[in-house]
Amino acid sequence: MCGVNTHSTETAIEDKLDGEVIPPSLAVKAMRDSGYKNTAYALSELIDNSIQAEATSVEVFCVEKPVQINKRTRRRIAEIAVLDNGAGMDATVLRLALQFGNGTHLNDRSGIGRFGMGLPNASISQCRRVEVWTWQNGPDNAIYSFLDLDDIEAGRNRHVPTPEPRSVPSEWRDRSDEIGTTGTLIIWSNLEEYRLTWKSARATLENTETLVGRMYRKFIHEGKTDIRLVALEVENDKPTFEKRVRVNDPMYLMAPSSTPAPFDEQPMFQVWGEQHRVFSIEYDGESHSVHVRMSWARPETIPNDGTDRGHTPYGKHAGKNIGVSIMRAGRELELDGSWAIGYDPRERWWGVEVEFPPALDEVFGVTNNKQAATVFSHMSHFNWETEAEPGESYMDFKSRLEEEGDTRYLIVDIVNYIRDQLAQIRKRLQDQTKGIRSGGKRHDAVGVEDTATAKWKARAEKGYKTETDEEHFDDEAQNALTEDLIKNKKYNEDVAREIAQAVKSRGRKLIFVTAEADSQAFFNVDIRPGGVTEIVFNTRHPAYEKLVRVLDTDISEATSSQLVNRIENASDTLKLLLAAWARYEEEDYPSREKIRDIRHEWGKMAKNFIGEED
Repeated sequence: MCGVNTHSTETAIEDKLDGEVIPPSLAVKAMRDSGYKNTAYALSELIDNSIQAEATSVEVFCVEKPVQINKRTRRRIAEIAVLDNGAGMDATVLRLALQFGNGTHLNDRSGIGRFGMGLPNASISQCRRVEVWTWQNGPDNAIYSFLDLDDIEAGRNRHVPTPEPRSVPSEWRDRSDEIGTTGTLIIWSNLEEYRLTWKSARATLENTETLVGRMYRKFIHEGKTDIRLVALEVENDKPTFEKRVRVNDPMYLMAPSSTPAPFDEQPMFQVWGEQHRVFSIEYDGESHSVHVRMSWARPETIPNDGTDRGHTPYGKHAGKNIGVSIMRAGRELELDGSWAIGYDPRERWWGVEVEFPPALDEVFGVTNNKQAATVFSHMSHFNWETEAEPGESYMDFKSRLEEEGDTRYLIVDIVNYIRDQLAQIRKRLQDQTKGIRSGGKRHDAVGVEDTATAKWKARAEKGYKTETDEEHFDDEAQNALTEDLIKNKKYNEDVAREIAQAVKSRGRKLIFVTAEADSQAFFNVDIRPGGVTEIVFNTRHPAYEKLVRVLDTDISEATSSQLVNRIENASDTLKLLLAAWARYEEEDYPSREKIRDIRHEWGKMAKNFIGEED
């Protein structure tokens, strides 16, 4: 080390780092990738601030300019701005608002804000420069400050610039529909295209409407906030796209909404049960209410022509709103799809909303970017019995969680309630569409019942006649079958009549139907008047859900991976059914030979029904 001035070297290093654990330039780089799902989510953070400031009008602008890309002129977003008529800020508050992790609502549990990360974090996730004008006595008397990543990364600026008087630029006053005596204007510029989710202004705003209409649906529905979306061309400053954000309600109980006709002006769903459920939670010395609301599709959603309602415009709209809506202080954090059965088209036809106050943020696991409630989400597949100790009851399990400081004990009742109710809703939805053929296929179309009927009659012609083979399916038998399907099998009246009419017109001797049964049997065989045999699948038996229904469900909207998964699961279920038969043979030793004979004879019959004609 001879000849090296260690003191001066150490001083230089210390001056460079200024004793900071994390230099600002490195911290800002890390914060740019803080996890905003897309540009619309980042914009929603600014709208949060507007609503927190009691704005009744929020305007979101995307300004496009022409750029040369591969010798062709394309339009790209040059600026994004959010302007509101909220309370505005003074110089102290403005400076705090531009600091990371700071703000005026850090300990405020009464509104949608709190974490002090929204404005700076959301902004730098999309752009390199954010400018803020805010005023409390007219836009001519606004104050101004900014953050510029070029300055921060170069070490030229380690502090939020002191706010200075600067009136709101005239072009933004002209663009606004409702600039007030108080308000705030935020402009993102020096945008980096790879960080923007959508290339064009129109696509950005249309996707923002879908998300923002869902996030702030209660504020919009109650008339508290009007959100205007505008796309502009920088050359002529005339709107190329303009609309007001409409309610996007995953519960489908609000109207008017963005749901396609005829459910744009009337609710598409109905409330599940007699009323919504309220859970009281004691936490941190206070009592808090958690509201659980549930809904399910109205019968009117089923088209009269028997086509699949999932293929309608409103059905496709519902297909984009699948999951449990997690609400915090009237604002949606996320639509959590982990509660849904991915491949099942019925999942779009129910809605669940869980709303809690900010005081329970730690209990639900709210993230600082307000995009998720991680603890609650992880409990979507929670099963207390797998975590319970041997012999531990449910109440003992909850008590142990409480003793261990595990706050999940506070919401486990809510989780179990939602899962139990969803199981019932799914059954009711299945009953709603029971017997309705996908794609509008009618019951009198050629199907497997006709193949079975041909085999049925062939057996009789070979001398294996039964009493039912001689019976005639007359009008009285048709009425009896219709009544059985409606009362005992819970079929829709129109569908029941169509099935019975098809039996008569096509001369069927056998039909496949479904019903709930307390029996342990996978299926039952019912003989109806007129010599018709019903094979009744027991919808309570797990084999029905995992084998019959999963293969009989509409596949038009399923992905390739989902279809492969469904086929693999159905194959495994069939093998397990045969394994259960084999074990049954092994355990019933006294009747083993008789059971094997039955298996042999049934195999011969199956070969005759399934195999090629002789």
